[in-house]
Amino acid sequence: MNKQKVDHMHFGAAEMVASIGRLRLDLDAFTMIAHVILWFLLALVTAGFGLLIIPYAAAKLILNSIIITDEFGRASARLRCEISWTTQIGHGAVWALFVLLSGGFAAPFYIFALAQMAINRTELVSI
Repeated sequence: MNKQKVDHMHFGAAEMVASIGRLRLDLDAFTMIAHVILWFLLALVTAGFGLLIIPYAAAKLILNSIIITDEFGRASARLRCEISWTTQIGHGAVWALFVLLSGGFAAPFYIFALAQMAINRTELVSI
């Protein structure tokens, strides 16, 4: 099969142009390590409840570190995820309850619910 770039594929009479830029994750090792240490300490202080909130903070950190570049590699926009502490705690508590009441069967669905919530609270901001 002849491989083509997606932005130059032909579909019948119409040509699909999909390239408007690329995504770049602007997250350094120091920030990641500091994030893990902070959440480890919070998990200790909160007797483990902080472990339910780590995925929200990680999703927010990753989404907020994504930069969109144009075809020349210049930053043109970035993602901004707005998840408040109260939303994180409330959503985490509800899912902890679901997991407990279902005997653990709800646990695999938690990450999808978390991803949906984080993405639905993310916007594209011009730089």
